[in-house]
Amino acid sequence: MSPPRITMAVLSWNRLHYLRATLESARRCIRHPEIEWIVSDNNSIEPGLRDYIESLDWVGHKWFKTQTHAAAMNEIVARATGDYVIIWPEDVQFVVEGDWMAPLLQTLEENPWIGSVGLNFLRRKTLRRLLGPVGWDDAGPVLGDLRRGRLRTPRQLPGLRTFGWRLPGVIASGIPSLTRRSAWKTLGPWKISDPAQSNILDSSLGAEDGMIARFQASGKAWQQATLMKPVAADIINDDLGCKAKIRKGRRYGRYTPPASGDFFYDIVQEADLPGNEGAYPLSFETYVRPNGFKLPLDASGNMLKTSIDLTIVSDILPP
Repeated sequence: MSPPRITMAVLSWNRLHYLRATLESARRCIRHPEIEWIVSDNNSIEPGLRDYIESLDWVGHKWFKTQTHAAAMNEIVARATGDYVIIWPEDVQFVVEGDWMAPLLQTLEENPWIGSVGLNFLRRKTLRRLLGPVGWDDAGPVLGDLRRGRLRTPRQLPGLRTFGWRLPGVIASGIPSLTRRSAWKTLGPWKISDPAQSNILDSSLGAEDGMIARFQASGKAWQQATLMKPVAADIINDDLGCKAKIRKGRRYGRYTPPASGDFFYDIVQEADLPGNEGAYPLSFETYVRPNGFKLPLDASGNMLKTSIDLTIVSDILPP
């Protein structure tokens, strides 16, 4: 029996340093015999970016098209041939090399109730918030599940933990996630709520909220999951704890190339990560190794988090 086919699709827009780190690390770290590669670029004007994409002879599908984030994801799902689709932003680098994909797919094949799987390291505080003991804050989500005729109890499976009622069953933003293509087909396309909406924080223009509402209305008992030993990390070298983001043709936040080579983080072998049979997945702060910079941490050693850095703004100059 042949293994499931994966579509690895990367969204790109005027962040060449990030894009190179993401694509080169993905090619190195994802070991699987059946991968379809896609790069969807939003007609970037950053010097050298288009040339870089066009040079990637191992990427089978490349398109350059001005479109919304939602439209780009819809096109990816429509054109993908994989059983599973990884929709990936260009600002999340893979950091673990090994044979981790095969057991992950086996677990998913054996548990069709799992929706999206997050492959990236999460902050320590995020892990405690989403996977910690049940409390009064869970009453509302549990009652919401019961009203929809389901109860999505968190579970631990080989290599995975699920979030149960605490999160929608799919990663509604679409990125970064590994999700069955059939799940996206079932829920239908992302739809922006207002084409003229201008929200500097929500680049999806309401499409993420719409997908959450559609999942909840579907009554599906799918659960979102995370890897116990994650394999990728958000590229965060801004002192405020965020990425450089593009909004309406301007770049916000610190945007610099890696200190050396192509990667912002060291790539480690899966065998070098500790065995993890504990309650929580391995955390970002402890296991991601920056290349030439320090992670933005507070006095307690927890990673800082900011949606966007408005103190650093620059134009993107065409070639």
